[in-house]
Amino acid sequence: MHHPAEFTGAALSAPDSEKQLIAAIMDDHASWLPALCHILRTTEMFVDPDRSSVWQTLVEMHSRQEAISVDTVAVVLRRQHSVPDANARFLLLIEQHAIFSLDVAQWHARQIAYAYARRLTATTGQMAEQADAGPQEMVSALRKNLQYLEHIAYSTGEDAPRPLPLGGALAPVKPFDTAWLPEDFQPWIEDIAERMRCPPEFPAVAAMAALSSVAGRRFCIQPKALDQSYTEFPHLWAMLIGNPSLMKSPAMQAAMRPLRTLETEAFDGYTRIDQERQAAEIAAKIKRSTLQSAARKAVLNGDPFDYTTLLETPETTTPLRRFIVNDASVEALGEVLMENPTGTLLYQDELAGLLALLEKDGNQSLRAFLLQAWSGKEGFTFDRIGRGRRHVPACAVSLLGSIQPGVIASHIRAAQGHSAGADGFLQRFSLMVWPDVNPHWQDIDEPLDRGHEFTASNVFLHFENLDRQQLLQAGAVLNDDGIPTFRFAPDAQERFKAWRSELEHRLRSGRLPAAFEAHLGKYRKLVPALAVLIHVAEYPTTPISLSALERALSWADCLESHAVRVFGSGAVAESDAVHTLLKKLCDGTAGLPGEFKARDVRRKCWAGLTRQEEVEAACEILTEHRWLISTVKPTTIKGGRPTVTYRLNPQAENTTHPSS
Repeated sequence: MHHPAEFTGAALSAPDSEKQLIAAIMDDHASWLPALCHILRTTEMFVDPDRSSVWQTLVEMHSRQEAISVDTVAVVLRRQHSVPDANARFLLLIEQHAIFSLDVAQWHARQIAYAYARRLTATTGQMAEQADAGPQEMVSALRKNLQYLEHIAYSTGEDAPRPLPLGGALAPVKPFDTAWLPEDFQPWIEDIAERMRCPPEFPAVAAMAALSSVAGRRFCIQPKALDQSYTEFPHLWAMLIGNPSLMKSPAMQAAMRPLRTLETEAFDGYTRIDQERQAAEIAAKIKRSTLQSAARKAVLNGDPFDYTTLLETPETTTPLRRFIVNDASVEALGEVLMENPTGTLLYQDELAGLLALLEKDGNQSLRAFLLQAWSGKEGFTFDRIGRGRRHVPACAVSLLGSIQPGVIASHIRAAQGHSAGADGFLQRFSLMVWPDVNPHWQDIDEPLDRGHEFTASNVFLHFENLDRQQLLQAGAVLNDDGIPTFRFAPDAQERFKAWRSELEHRLRSGRLPAAFEAHLGKYRKLVPALAVLIHVAEYPTTPISLSALERALSWADCLESHAVRVFGSGAVAESDAVHTLLKKLCDGTAGLPGEFKARDVRRKCWAGLTRQEEVEAACEILTEHRWLISTVKPTTIKGGRPTVTYRLNPQAENTTHPSS
């Protein structure tokens, strides 16, 4: 912006602007100080050391909410001895100015900042030429100067980067058809979706993930006709994405009821067996005590005695069948899998907690363990002082949970970058859905169809009761690891070969984003896994039918459209939380300080911004799109985490929210 010279002193130097600003503040304009301090972040920007001292005093008095006048400021300066000459001090406080608005005052502040930037640039150049400082000192000084220059460029507004569009509408997703499910699941899933008024993808994906966890390493599929080294286990990872209150959790809980029933029966059976074991131990102790007494008498009397009866029999323990694990350390999860070689389900209603946990230092082992447990083909060895060495021959963990769009955004960006989050963890969620929601809600009050649920529960029970002998009788063959293996029928084999050829050419085209390409690469397991699950749920005989494969391919086609939505650049910026925060900042209704922290936003309890990770994700998105400017304040000598503060980009101030 430009103002007439007679009002702004356009030809004035930086010291003249310093004089103008101090005089304006003394002229009953102390309320301008916060806005001016966003530009003048340090008193080092002032050329005149006396005015620098006076400005610092004014800022401190305003922060203490003290009245600012010539008399009060003079008293504080006298007490501080910051300006040695009394006459000079008095003259600084009563100088004249030609500033009639905050707009003009900010113009003068920018002139001071520009002059300081020029001095910093010159200083940096002199340091480089003279090279008197050591390398570390040089780097530290340059970094500090660059931070000041960056702040000046942003705070003056004229050099701040222009905000970027937040993106258009979400990428479309293909409609889901319950006909792709196993026959006994179709009416059950339709009943859940109808009663809960939720997208059918939510209960369908949860049900398939739960069923896959029961299958685990019980059997596998050989997708190729001859290559016996290419096998896949059917356990899968699933993620439900949607805004709060879209019935994600109730849909998952309803789809998991058959698994919960199996879990309850397993716990009851284990409790009964454990009680019998304890009773047997008590009886054995009493019997042993009696035999010991008889042995003593035999020794005293010189009678013969069968001392082998005193030998202790090794204790036998029946492992507890674990269908669901909610929270466990890597060592505890390993113990569960040692007792459950077919695998288990790691269920997290809110996946945000698990993803945040895996990103923290010290949890690298758990992350590595889960990465290996996705395939089910690898073992894991724990070496711990105290526990010694524990080896899990094969790890198979299915994973199921839900997450909100605003939270998943930061993890998507990590998967697309070069940080630890780009290790393929997120891409392993092959059953990942972010469905559209029907805006027309209708109240449905109907009883649960227990007949459909009972039929679906029998599928889970059938999977749990499958043993090696039954699978071999059904036509499965043992692979080199002794796992019953299913294969495709000839027509299904040709169809899979054609699909696989198309997939591999797409993955090698170089036209797909790296993160999305890695996700599609996991479909090499997804399609065979879904095909064998659907087939065994309907016809537990080999080979796998073309019908089962076609439904698996329909699943894959639909899931790919959801993956495009999730991994797309527009998707990460479309959360309601981002637009809620930006709208309030742009229209001035946020009620936040000019420079705020994530916790300041969280305390407002706005929809979608009630948790720290949600707020941080929204602020990161707005920062990446240049609507917010972030500043990282390093830790102090007392330690602690660096503090990140945000403020609205001057280029975005007094603008209309982009979605308005």
